[in-house]
Amino acid sequence: MPHSPSSPMIYTLGLLLYVMVAFPGITSADDILVVFNVEEKLPVQKTNKNFLNVAIDTSQMMKNFSNIDIRDDKLVKLMKPLAPGYLRIGGNMASSLLFDPNVTITLYSDADYEMRKEFTMSATVWDDLNNLAKRSGLKILFDLNYLTRLDGDKWDPSNAEELIKYSAKRNYSLDWELGNEPNLYPKHFNYTPKPEQMAEDFSTCRNLLNSYPIYNTSLLVGPATTRPTTMTTPASKILSGFVKHGKDYVDAVTWHHYYFDGREANISHFMNPDVFNLLDTQITNSKEILKEAGAKKKSMWLGETSSAFGGGAPGLSNTFVATFIWLDKLGLAARQGIDLVIRQALFGGNYSLLDSDLNPLPDWWLSIIYKKLVGRRVAPCKIFAPAEVRLYCHCARKVFQGTKSVVLFGLNVKDSAENVKISEYAGDVWEYRLSAKYLTSKKMQLNDKTLSVTSDGILSRISPVKIKSNNLKIHGHSLVFWIIPMELASCSLE
Repeated sequence: MPHSPSSPMIYTLGLLLYVMVAFPGITSADDILVVFNVEEKLPVQKTNKNFLNVAIDTSQMMKNFSNIDIRDDKLVKLMKPLAPGYLRIGGNMASSLLFDPNVTITLYSDADYEMRKEFTMSATVWDDLNNLAKRSGLKILFDLNYLTRLDGDKWDPSNAEELIKYSAKRNYSLDWELGNEPNLYPKHFNYTPKPEQMAEDFSTCRNLLNSYPIYNTSLLVGPATTRPTTMTTPASKILSGFVKHGKDYVDAVTWHHYYFDGREANISHFMNPDVFNLLDTQITNSKEILKEAGAKKKSMWLGETSSAFGGGAPGLSNTFVATFIWLDKLGLAARQGIDLVIRQALFGGNYSLLDSDLNPLPDWWLSIIYKKLVGRRVAPCKIFAPAEVRLYCHCARKVFQGTKSVVLFGLNVKDSAENVKISEYAGDVWEYRLSAKYLTSKKMQLNDKTLSVTSDGILSRISPVKIKSNNLKIHGHSLVFWIIPMELASCSLE
């Protein structure tokens, strides 16, 4: 489903020629054209059943969840629409976390956080997190501390086993990570990891999990490096070396993706197609790394991701303008073969899905609508559109209005609307149009009605409007999901 070149002249001439030859019934080269492959069963991408997931940063435990009550019933109600999926517990401070079932957690200051001091997670906090996940229908993916080291630079698994043993006794259903952003250990922890040793340490962790019947089939994923911007960065070198030596010890290869530094970002970063395309380049780099390491078919996850690193961009990452880059990431990642993405973060920081009062922010609404509508399989289609309009095709999550369907979704960062034509289809389409009164609003509108949640967690009804296919229009500064009752051969594949 490639987008056309970004040059307006090339786009217009190319589309006009295609339309004139292939679709004589469509006469305007100003229209966006979507062409579905209806008949062929093409081997297009299929994501993990838990494609979209959420995270709580380990630093929230260090702060003893000072702004959020994780036993709050409203929090559970707001997490349920994100199920099924993972609740990842991880981040930089995972490399400072120790577990002791016999202590009460200490509240640390922000200064302690900057100094990366070790802290202890109590059994009470761990029990509360597992209860939160169970009540919400999510499964915890827990990031173990990699920086507990033995003489000879081997990983010391003794504290990890304390947690594993405790969890096994309570029958907690868990998957696991080991470490977080190892290429940044020299900066944050004055420690330089070696890929070969990392692979050996993951083997130790896998063997430890296998020794507990409840966890011998649990997933172990890693190495959770930062994004491979080029093939020669420290992140890429560690990712390459680890996969070469440790691919047999992980169930999925993970790396983290952010587009830019939140402390330097401005609103234009969130609306620039060239910024959106950075992810495409970095996925291509990661694929090449896996191919060279003999792991071409290994599952690949974005193990932590949002718009901007450094906690997000204040006043931007938690507003409507961030929905463009988030929806594009979901569409592009699925199309490019990423199996699973984990959104940073459910709460905390400037990129959270919920604010400190448990009010949903725009990316939360977008996430639950995506989960509701978009199926696992990418649908084969071609899209002819300007660079500022990004559209993606999937098989719909379920039968809609009694008919097998596809979902066409995307965004328009232009000021003006664009007409959209679907080749060889005429009929009804169900539209979910998302907008806001202004770009930095923390309120989202669905079909011009503001979405909201009551104090006890009751959500606005998420319902479409029915329109005719010849009236499709993607408005300026908006997002859209169109459910099209069209049965594609590819959508019948397992």
